[in-house]
Amino acid sequence: MGETIFNTPIVINGSMAANIISPASDLAKTDGYSVQAVWTGSPVGTIKLQVSDDSIHFFDYPSSTTAVSGAGSVLWEITTAFYSHVRIVFTFSSGSGTLNARILGKGDLLS
Repeated sequence: MGETIFNTPIVINGSMAANIISPASDLAKTDGYSVQAVWTGSPVGTIKLQVSDDSIHFFDYPSSTTAVSGAGSVLWEITTAFYSHVRIVFTFSSGSGTLNARILGKGDLLS
């Protein structure tokens, strides 16, 4: 059974009055992960996950795009990750708010 490898903030008090791209999280030893995003205020835009195998070229994770219109939250749970990196992207349309997000990874550590 997997154990928690990391539980890390990836966006801390991000201003949603502009676009936000989180740092890429390394999933090298991770079987699965979840990303929790919580925002306040009145931002308008979209938030989604992007994934990559080389941490340079990122692609939208299927069905992860979520409309943002006012305060809210989203939790993505990925049980199998066959790529090496993930990040969050908020695309600004209007308004303002504050975004906080974290990633929790689980996997089997090899001894």
